[in-house]
Amino acid sequence: MKTSEFNALVERITKKVIERLSEIEQQQSTVFGANQDWLTPGELAKLRLISKKKNEKLIIITEFSFENLVNTCHFNPQNDMEKAIVQAIKNGQEFMIIKEGRTYLPLFSTGKYALKQKILAFESELYRYGGNFVSLKESNQKFSAEKNVSPYENKQNRTYLTAKELITKNIQPETTLLLSEQVRLTDQAKEYIREKKININLINEK
Repeated sequence: MKTSEFNALVERITKKVIERLSEIEQQQSTVFGANQDWLTPGELAKLRLISKKKNEKLIIITEFSFENLVNTCHFNPQNDMEKAIVQAIKNGQEFMIIKEGRTYLPLFSTGKYALKQKILAFESELYRYGGNFVSLKESNQKFSAEKNVSPYENKQNRTYLTAKELITKNIQPETTLLLSEQVRLTDQAKEYIREKKININLINEK
């Protein structure tokens, strides 16, 4: 067999395997939202690895509005997606929300301070109910457990500082915050720090 024929054969087999894996993954996943084209077979495989309950059917939300956030937190579902999330919460089932699909993100820069605080509280509540906020951008980087930690989760000996904690501690704008190098900031905490122009000094405690 010529090299060109062998390469063509390998390419055809690879294509068939990917198609079959995609079919299997789609059978094991329920995807909601307008951004479903984001979830290539490779992305679905990564989300499966990130999942805390790898043997369960995945519920993936690719588009999530402020109304969706409020309705699900108040257990008042208005559509099929919200009903699926509420049912997942009742069943103790994990559900994934793609961070890039949160359409309410502009409210962090344009909304009132109290509204930002409320959004963070709702997101924290969903996380405690079993929601897993996942960034596709982060999952495309070097894959590691540390880079895919959900926004309000603590692991091992590392401490994760959330925006909610910064708001609760009333950290004033343009002040300097001393943090251990072991502390990791959530995405919302980073946004809050940038917005308030808070300075960060890292301390090596080793």
